[in-house]
Amino acid sequence: MGGHNETLLKDPAIEEWIWMRNNTHRYFKINKRTTPTLIAMGIVFPGLLFWFASSTQDKLKLGPVVK
Repeated sequence: MGGHNETLLKDPAIEEWIWMRNNTHRYFKINKRTTPTLIAMGIVFPGLLFWFASSTQDKLKLGPVVK
């Protein structure tokens, strides 16, 4: 009941991908390739989201529609 059965075949490529995904903190380094992604996801995207939220604040009427 609820035991671990080894009846499924394991794909080595999937197992390696899972292992690398779970251990990204060991292999991630900031370099020229990862810097644009870090800047975009850490500064640009939140900045655009904040700008959109603050520019549309109190301009949309989201109350109930009464006919």
